[in-house]
Amino acid sequence: MDKKPDMIIVGAGLSGLLTAWRCLDVNPNLTVLVIEASEKIAGDHTWSFNLTDVEESLRDWIKPFIAYQWPRYDVKFAKRERTLEIPYCTGNSETLRACVEPFIQNGRLHVMLKTKVASLDAESVTLENGETMDAACVLDARGFAPNENVFLGYQKFVGKTIRTKEPHGLRNPVIMDATVEQLGGYRFVYCLPFTEHEILVEDTYYTDGPELSETQVATRVDDYINKKGWGDHELLRKEKGVLPITLAVDYDHSLGLGRVAQPDGKIGISGGFYNAVTGYSFPSTLYLADEIAKDIENIDAYAVDDISFLRETTIATAHANHVYAEKFLRLLNRMLFRACEPDQRYKVLQRFYGLPQDLIERFYAGKLTQSDKARILIGKPPVPVTKALYNFSEKAFIKRERAKRDNA
Repeated sequence: MDKKPDMIIVGAGLSGLLTAWRCLDVNPNLTVLVIEASEKIAGDHTWSFNLTDVEESLRDWIKPFIAYQWPRYDVKFAKRERTLEIPYCTGNSETLRACVEPFIQNGRLHVMLKTKVASLDAESVTLENGETMDAACVLDARGFAPNENVFLGYQKFVGKTIRTKEPHGLRNPVIMDATVEQLGGYRFVYCLPFTEHEILVEDTYYTDGPELSETQVATRVDDYINKKGWGDHELLRKEKGVLPITLAVDYDHSLGLGRVAQPDGKIGISGGFYNAVTGYSFPSTLYLADEIAKDIENIDAYAVDDISFLRETTIATAHANHVYAEKFLRLLNRMLFRACEPDQRYKVLQRFYGLPQDLIERFYAGKLTQSDKARILIGKPPVPVTKALYNFSEKAFIKRERAKRDNA
């Protein structure tokens, strides 16, 4: 890059590239440098979402990212099977790379690969080799790291995309097949049928700790594939992941900020922008990328070097709003992880998927109404009432968790 970039983004995953793409698309004066520690941008991942999670104004814009779209999907539990008429979409690393490639070709997006960052601040990045790079604004899009003020459970998965010799016979995505053995925590298998022969099969489970037994879970994937009659197949690709599921966040409820304010420019999962219950990151990442882009859309070439405000205002405000908006989702997670016995956790989801479809749509889109929240909570609870009440207060939960840490 011949001149100092206007923006540096550290991390070339979903949040880093989606933000770069959106900002470059709306402002022709902007230049962006993305620094990535690995040998390629976008990694090797699949990102899925309900189309209704995305504002209508952005649906045309994200079309190039979508690799596959289905008009409906299925869920399966011991006592409930259901088809939801909600369009379901998947993008992947290849489509994400294709979305930013034109900006790489025209020189407005520059990428540094196999480059590790030692530290960063609002307007500079220091590489491990000691070199310093400057920009009007630096954003941190590196992967998830624990935060002492955020209390978590985890969603872990191993997935395999296979090509079957015979048609696999699956027409709709199965986003939760929880009829499988639960194995000490909420477990389900996730299936995406890309073509009549190509399918992603992913074993996912929710547990208290972040440890992933990759070999063991991969064996479970193979067992599921064989039981479905898909044993004669070619392995196309593998993926794995550990996603945070938020139980509580220690923040100043009166201000919405406090200990977890984000003046440090963290975006994506590293900044807490994901659905607290599902771990889905695409909708929240897209929302933040669009908020950032709106604030720089009309900045001309002479003022584009004055975008340092993005960290202190746009991102910090979006983070505070996100933390506040997900308070109810964190309550649901405490019910799932702390009020329910591990092998009975599936009952919480089994009950949820019996609710009206429009409520389920609003849940995923982060637009629950007060009546929606009441509807989710009323009726015979799938968890013991005493344990539910014990974990109801977020502040009391945090106090107990901090005491446990102090005594450990």
